[in-house]
Amino acid sequence: MRWARVSLRALAVSAVLVVAWVPTAALALHGSVSSGPDPVGPPLTLESQTPWVTPAAPWFSLAAEVGSTTGPVGNLHVRVSFYPRINNATQLAQSTNSLPAGGEITHVNVPVTVTPEGRGASVCATVLRTDREVPPTPPAGTPGVCPADAQTVVLDCTPDVDSCGDVYPVSVALFRQSTELSRFTTFLTYQEPQGPPAAVGPLDVSLILPLSKSGPAVPTRAARTATEGLVALLAVHRGLSTTLEISPTAALALLDGGGRQGHDTLVQLAALTGAAGGDQLLGVPYVPIDVADLEHVGLGGEIAVQLARGGAILRLAGLHPTSGSWVDTTSSFSASDTAALAAGLGEADAGHLVLDDSDLATAGLEEYTFAQPFTLALGHGSRVSAVGTTSLADSRFTADAGDPTLAANQLLATLAFIHFENVSLSDPRGMVLDPPPSWQPSPAFLDTLFAGLSTNPALSTVTLDQFFAKVPQGGNGEPATRRLQAGADTPSNGITKAEATHLAVARDDLSSFTLAVSGHPSLLTGLSDLLLGTESDALGPAQRSALLATYAQRFGGALGLITLGTQGTITFTSRTAPIPLSVLSAAPFRVTVVLSLDSNKFTFPNGNTRTLTLGRPTTPVRLEAHASTSGDRLPVEVTLTTPDGRLVIAHATLTVHATSISFVGIGLTVLAALVLLVWWVRTWRRGRRRRPRVH
Repeated sequence: MRWARVSLRALAVSAVLVVAWVPTAALALHGSVSSGPDPVGPPLTLESQTPWVTPAAPWFSLAAEVGSTTGPVGNLHVRVSFYPRINNATQLAQSTNSLPAGGEITHVNVPVTVTPEGRGASVCATVLRTDREVPPTPPAGTPGVCPADAQTVVLDCTPDVDSCGDVYPVSVALFRQSTELSRFTTFLTYQEPQGPPAAVGPLDVSLILPLSKSGPAVPTRAARTATEGLVALLAVHRGLSTTLEISPTAALALLDGGGRQGHDTLVQLAALTGAAGGDQLLGVPYVPIDVADLEHVGLGGEIAVQLARGGAILRLAGLHPTSGSWVDTTSSFSASDTAALAAGLGEADAGHLVLDDSDLATAGLEEYTFAQPFTLALGHGSRVSAVGTTSLADSRFTADAGDPTLAANQLLATLAFIHFENVSLSDPRGMVLDPPPSWQPSPAFLDTLFAGLSTNPALSTVTLDQFFAKVPQGGNGEPATRRLQAGADTPSNGITKAEATHLAVARDDLSSFTLAVSGHPSLLTGLSDLLLGTESDALGPAQRSALLATYAQRFGGALGLITLGTQGTITFTSRTAPIPLSVLSAAPFRVTVVLSLDSNKFTFPNGNTRTLTLGRPTTPVRLEAHASTSGDRLPVEVTLTTPDGRLVIAHATLTVHATSISFVGIGLTVLAALVLLVWWVRTWRRGRRRRPRVH
């Protein structure tokens, strides 16, 4: 049977991938390496199960692994109990996290056995809709068929009238004699032969899958390996449509430091997300940001810079990011954020928004899961197409890290439940899945999830763009317009006003310096990336402060490459003379600067500024100055700025010793001397005449 072949292929692929991935492949694609399970393993975990059954293939198989610390095998057994269908989301949550409500349909006890792979127990049950139904007789050797004496599970439903297709809890418990040691709940999904109504179709599932940690830190080798393994797994399940996110730093690490394997991974990812690949690659900022938060503190202009830099890196890596969608299910939005959120989405040029459903005011058919997109009203006529994710599904990603196969099957059952919730609805429904940032994906989880989504009659995978195009707003009587939850304006949990002012000044200075530099040197690119990294909404106050200090130090070092070479004191021997100056540059790039002189003791007949292009270590310049007075240590201020005048690169104060003499002063001095001389001569002659003559 087709389902059996798919299951066998999926299990085979999973085994190959698990061997191929290094032990750190279970590290978090959001950054840190998982500590891993205890070497002896949990007491009871799900190894595998049949994703769904149908009347044509009614055989449900389940295998569980048993930990080695549970005691002698002879004292152990596993009880597998089948329960009636799930009727609402409350029952689903209760059954998932504890013993299902209601009485059992039936149960079976199976012994724990030892195999070369370890200790475990398995069961195969034939699932019938009524006790009058006879299971089919497949050809001999058909995979997945239960033996004739296998347990029979009768659902006691009405065939072909949409009452059998549904989700049924299956409780699996490990006992040591009569003492329960461990228990979990998985689910049996039953599919009617005709499938969902043609008008509605299956539930459209848009899975947003992060391929790496988002942030400015360079990924480790183990993180690159995990990204490579995940892309390889996506290639195996190429028929699925997913929406992928890869951080720009991770893409750059694969390009520059990943070697041949990293290059092949990027080529593979480009093929998956190209025009014929079927997957979508989201355009992302350089680091994760809260657009409303940036707008609140006056840094809305940084949003476009973040996206431009992120997109440039992804395109440099040969990838094809798409624009127009903004995904943020970690920030908390309320009615007080409407103006800032609208402005931020405008800066991001985003017409689609994915946010957490808890941020929205209650609306819709409350007895059913809200599974339609809507228009989000943001005030002053601003609107955006939006969809809310739900913790009912997203919580399964992180519910049980020690049993990833179980967590994946619980997620599949949750999606199937939403599909079967009300099959009488007339419009298509859909869900967007966005894993929490703390999720640590594993090959077992992903392979189980992908296999369960493949060829599933109740579920259809779509990209995010396809979701908004296919699932109607206001379908099935749900509201076409929704609003954010009520809430008072609260202080930002991210960037403070003081930090925002610091960032704004730093960006203005860097932009001014960048305009003065020819080309695109890596030094300035690195400075801009460091500044962008300080805007991450994942940073704490101490981390942001440290990054800002690092940026200030490095930017100061960049400015320090250009200095003024001036004499301490300049002597003027005439009234008008040139002031000699030198501009020194150790920069490995050409820089255009403006040199300016200023003094209240001098005028500058040819202007007090010169525009210089620094292309060599020393650039001499002479500016003619006219002294309005003579004297010692007359000050002249020398300033070096960028051409737009917004950034001072260097500053110095010259002293000028003016020894030039005024002709008027000379004339007055000579005249005074002549008057004195005439007076002295006349006085001498008069005294001579009065002196008695000697006989």
